[in-house]
Amino acid sequence: MLNQIIIPEAVPARKVKGYQMPELRENLVSWDFVSEQMSLSRHYWISTVNGDGRPHVVPVWGIWHENRFYFEGSMKTAWGKNLSCNPRISVHLPSGDKVVILDGTAHIIQDEEINNAEWNILDTAFQTKYHVDKGSPYICVQPEKVLAWDGEDLTTMTRWIFN
Repeated sequence: MLNQIIIPEAVPARKVKGYQMPELRENLVSWDFVSEQMSLSRHYWISTVNGDGRPHVVPVWGIWHENRFYFEGSMKTAWGKNLSCNPRISVHLPSGDKVVILDGTAHIIQDEEINNAEWNILDTAFQTKYHVDKGSPYICVQPEKVLAWDGEDLTTMTRWIFN
């Protein structure tokens, strides 16, 4: 079974001179904002790194379940080959107004890691969301750092750092 993800304390993002960054914790977005945006999105952009260090960015279908991002696709694609060599990945939403950027590690779920009921939940959620009769989001992304903000400016930019 995949371990439960404990959500760390939200903190203001690292200050960058010349940018309107949040000064007070009251201005930060909540983890509920992250979960809602990740759940509602139809498309997600993933970024992987190929063998010579060049980034590879592509949109994918996926679902948000229990604080992890799950997606599927062929490991013969460029991103699949990249993840086979280097599991580091960034995931972000297409919106520039309601922003969530997740940095983490991609992991191919092995059959023994989750039970049949959990597989059924993932499969059903994915197939219902995309109106397909097959497909299983067998790659999960374990978050290491998440940045999120709500609005065109950065006054709500919030950061979570995971252990």
